[in-house]
Amino acid sequence: MTRLRLLLAAVCLAAASTGSVRGDALAGRIHGFVVGPDGARLPGVTLTLRQVSTGTEVRLASGERGLFQTSDLAPGLWDMRAELAGFTPADVHGVAVEAGRERPLDVVLTTVAVSEFVAVTGAVPRDSLEAPRIRESGARDVGEALGAVAGVTKVRKGGIANDVVLRGLQSRDLSVLVDGQRVHGACPNRMDPTAFHVDFAEVDRVEVGKGPFDVRNQGSLGGTVNVITRAPERGWHATPVLSAGSFGFVNPSLTLARGGERLSALAGYSWRRSDAYRDGSGRPFTESANYHPGAAEGDAFAVGTGWGRLVVAPSEAHRIDLAYSAQRSEAAFYPYLAMDAGWDDMDRVNLRYEEGRPGDAVRVSAQGYWARVDHWMDDRLRVSSAGTPRGYSMATMARTRTWGGRLQAARGGTTAGLEGYSRSWDATNEMAGMGYMKQAMIPDVTVEVIGLFVEHGRTLRPDWQLDLGARLDHAWSAADGTKANTDLYQAYHSTASTSASDTLPSAKARLTWRHDGFEAAAGIGHAGRVPEANERYLALRRKGTDWVGDPGLVPSRNTGLDASFSWERRGVRAGVSLFQQRVSDYIAVVPAARTEPVPGVVNSQARSFANVDATLRGGELTTSVVLASRVFLTGDLSYTRGSQAADPGRGIAGGDLAEMPPLAGRAGLRFDDGRVFAALEGVFAGRQGRVDEALLEQPTPAWAIVNFRAGLRRGKLLATVGVANLFDHDYVEHLSFQRDPFRSGALVPEPGRNVYVNVSARF
Repeated sequence: MTRLRLLLAAVCLAAASTGSVRGDALAGRIHGFVVGPDGARLPGVTLTLRQVSTGTEVRLASGERGLFQTSDLAPGLWDMRAELAGFTPADVHGVAVEAGRERPLDVVLTTVAVSEFVAVTGAVPRDSLEAPRIRESGARDVGEALGAVAGVTKVRKGGIANDVVLRGLQSRDLSVLVDGQRVHGACPNRMDPTAFHVDFAEVDRVEVGKGPFDVRNQGSLGGTVNVITRAPERGWHATPVLSAGSFGFVNPSLTLARGGERLSALAGYSWRRSDAYRDGSGRPFTESANYHPGAAEGDAFAVGTGWGRLVVAPSEAHRIDLAYSAQRSEAAFYPYLAMDAGWDDMDRVNLRYEEGRPGDAVRVSAQGYWARVDHWMDDRLRVSSAGTPRGYSMATMARTRTWGGRLQAARGGTTAGLEGYSRSWDATNEMAGMGYMKQAMIPDVTVEVIGLFVEHGRTLRPDWQLDLGARLDHAWSAADGTKANTDLYQAYHSTASTSASDTLPSAKARLTWRHDGFEAAAGIGHAGRVPEANERYLALRRKGTDWVGDPGLVPSRNTGLDASFSWERRGVRAGVSLFQQRVSDYIAVVPAARTEPVPGVVNSQARSFANVDATLRGGELTTSVVLASRVFLTGDLSYTRGSQAADPGRGIAGGDLAEMPPLAGRAGLRFDDGRVFAALEGVFAGRQGRVDEALLEQPTPAWAIVNFRAGLRRGKLLATVGVANLFDHDYVEHLSFQRDPFRSGALVPEPGRNVYVNVSARF
């Protein structure tokens, strides 16, 4: 604690010495927010004020949620310039400052990208994580970086490929998109989630929509995460970036771009690798699972990603955008699971067209995309492979192919459209205990969805906004009957079905009131998602306990209530959001007993899936305060409680829902004058004792860590130095334990002290 007090004192001393706050009755101030074109609050914006009569300059930066407040300014007229990489500088001229008064001023930045498309997510309770914050963090992937957003946590599998959890619902219950495109991983246990298949150097920002309110994207049961990638900017540009850190992490990248009136292009490449990180006790994370001695000496991950983008504008009102990305991943350690990745290949293509200019009465857009993921995993690095004839005791070859698109039109406050997609998923497993017999674990299952949606926003009165939306989807799911092990379906679920069709209605209504810095909103939403291929049609014979899907599963449907309130006044913002979600037919992992004898099925028990009714409730509290013109205090708290209804007839016990994050929060103090910044942050989570003992889920203790980072912006250069887990605390997060199938049974520790450096330039 002594070290923490000293650090806090140092930051406060620096703030006091540079804050220039005189409290002079003869001076005035300016306060407000900086926002992007979509209304997202922008932190890290450099604000330069120049007094018209004297030329005196004052420099500061916006804090979290775009909040800023100047120090005391001499009365008179001032010009302001707001600058942030990726946006066109905004100039505000002739701002009148009066003695003893504070002048409110909100600044809107427009993107410098040559291509801006109609949003693919609707009006939902939304947060965003902007590139400046991503690039000064020590995160290794998007899933880890999103942990900075209140209500978002991660599933830790190893050194990379962290999965996204939003208000207790994992990515299977979310729509996780890249520029509106669906990219589905191939691993049956999400070793390769969508967020893994996009590189930091590609990312411009990440939008997070909370709750069942997104009617534009099917499957948004608990919300939507949309990763928005960089587009070409006007002129010629080059952006080299070098990131390095503890545990042998290195990540060089280079992006080249040229933006013109009619033709623009962008291309980039990134490579990242790391050794196995060590926890706070100094042990490599491979010691938490059943790895061979010496396995930690290899790469924990090595990933190369290349991307390109071409934008053609035949006229001012027509734009065509073609993007391609390829990722090649070598072996990666996943102590969270019983196997590791041997390799993972991903390709994605995204084509978009839009007619209309921003501000036009009617805008029409179309999108078509295709993606593939091929994935190999085995246990050759584990002690379970010892003495086996092929060097591994289990292995899986999996692949997915996804294609789809949307057509939508916006007129005034109304957007209507059509969305559809098709995903095929095939996985073949082999195990030494079964004589390496190839089993169609996921028997080439195809899921096809087509849906219509409409969304309307209307201003009822100057202070009131009403947002309505509806959607109707029809889905078809079918497994390859020549591959499916229908004997297992029959033995455990008394059916040999290999196909299903589902109809899923969705709707939302949200009312918002805004007045004089106050905002209050309340909404109700309903959304559903189709059971995934592994949940319905997984089939794997094993010694002791089989693993089998349930062809009779029905879609999960979430009816959610959401209420929020925020207050903003003179450099202070506070907000609270509360939610309750009733998920009918939530899909949970359960033990299943054999219901009838079937030749060849010798086990009496299996792990399977079942529909249960679940309830999730909780909320988030956020605050941001400008302590001085260059000093910001921020904090947030998040809590989710999940429970499930009992079903004694199927052996399902009521009580706590598995894999729920505990109470968590963070508090930060930041100094930023637009050129130099320093930030000290405390992060904590409470004890989680509400676990599902039937799945062998384990309680986890409370923990707290301290992070520090500092940086310099000088011309075209940005350099950041940081230390995550400053005091080298040894701890585990709750969402680091995999339920069946393929669980390792290990709690994966978080990294110990991680020193990192990020250096980037823009030419």
